Amino acid sequence: MNFAPKNRVQQSVAAGAVLVMLGVSGCTFTTEQSTTTQYAASDGIVKDLGPVLLRNILIVGSEDESAGRLVGTVFNTSDQPVDLSIRAGGAETSITIDGDGEFRFEDETEDDATLEGLEDVPGSLVDVDFETDGEEATFQVPVLDGTLAEYRDFVPGGFTPRPSEPEATEEAAEGE
Repeated sequence: MNFAPKNRVQQSVAAGAVLVMLGVSGCTFTTEQSTTTQYAASDGIVKDLGPVLLRNILIVGSEDESAGRLVGTVFNTSDQPVDLSIRAGGAETSITIDGDGEFRFEDETEDDATLEGLEDVPGSLVDVDFETDGEEATFQVPVLDGTLAEYRDFVPGGFTPRPSEPEATEEAAEGE
């Protein structure tokens, strides 16, 4: 009987440790695991509109131009050709996608990929209207510039890197 208080203390300490561990790790029981969330790992949007699948659609532009170039791929899941109209701001373009085909804006050499009159600056999201076969939807599409090397070739008017400021760098070096 002399051992009863000691056992109670040990049991209380063990129970307290179990409660602390449940409190610390209990969040994982109710929190959604980020590895189970499906998302589009791309710079552009990934959306579906009727038989048309929009994949990695974005606009590449620059701050001093009023045009943006569409980048991405559009797939047609039907066996018939589909017309796709794209409108952003005051700019509009239209393309035809062959049955069970795809259309890559990057491969386009004509003006079908350029949206003239686009006034949104890189870093913003622009509302873009997509219409095909009587279905219409508006999606927010990111506007990027040529900061990322993979988009430099698509900047309307060419990519000009921002000038560095050597005076500021020299002043900082002198002050050290």
